[in-house]
Amino acid sequence: MNIKRKQELQNYLFILPIVILFLGIVIYPLIYNIIISFYDWNGISIEKVFNGIENYKAILTDPVFKKIVFNFVVFAIVTIVVQAFFGMVFASIFARKIHLSGFYRILFYLPVIATPTIVGNVFSKIFETNRGYLNGFLHLIGLDSLCQQWIADPKLALGSVIFVNIWQWTGYSMLMYYANMMNIPQSVYEAATMDGASAVQQFTRITFPLLRGTHYTLFIMGMLSSLKCFDIPYVLTRGGPNYATEFFSTYIYTKSFDMFEQGEASALTVIMLLIAMLITAVQLKLYFRNDKDKELAG
Repeated sequence: MNIKRKQELQNYLFILPIVILFLGIVIYPLIYNIIISFYDWNGISIEKVFNGIENYKAILTDPVFKKIVFNFVVFAIVTIVVQAFFGMVFASIFARKIHLSGFYRILFYLPVIATPTIVGNVFSKIFETNRGYLNGFLHLIGLDSLCQQWIADPKLALGSVIFVNIWQWTGYSMLMYYANMMNIPQSVYEAATMDGASAVQQFTRITFPLLRGTHYTLFIMGMLSSLKCFDIPYVLTRGGPNYATEFFSTYIYTKSFDMFEQGEASALTVIMLLIAMLITAVQLKLYFRNDKDKELAG
């Protein structure tokens, strides 16, 4: 064996552990899950009954599935838009180097590093109907008419979950926008100022367009995060009331461990995977177009 061939084999040995881990932790469970989606299985018994695409038919005709898709779309659109808006506003303020801006940035980012389970538990105490802090505060200031069953009312539960998610993750959007705003050359703004552009015009004509890559990134990450959202809705509402806050991940958990319908849970997981792949394809197309536009601009 020549020296070059020996070096190539050594290189493969270096990456072998990570390849084994990838195959065992990612590829094998994925393939196994796809296989199970074609079986009627409770997840416990040894016997599995092959039933073809019946699990997929059951999921796609399940009224709860339509509710899940609706919740996902509403949750994704509202959280992405609101978080991006407030993130951009706060980033613009902090970029102006106001007094104690570094402290305020840390303060706004603190919720991001908190565990979603802890955040959910805290807000469950705030939104609790009878002894919750929010209703207690409204009682205290004489606004009893505004007291609501925040996470027990199907009309308000999804909005409450959305509020908690926005509260936790707006700081991440702010940091992303702030970091990219710092990369915009000040000479661009100086030239715009000399041309008589106002602060609003500078933001709409310079800052916002130059942050297009950040817009794309936050949009795609927000879509994927909404797709696999689990911690906050599960801790706050367990997917209820009446499936008002049911998401893909929470329903998969319910199907697997409460209903013991592992086949349908696996089918729902495959559907969720296909949606994630579609979102990723859109992401790649957006980034490709963004790079192409930069080349043309160059």
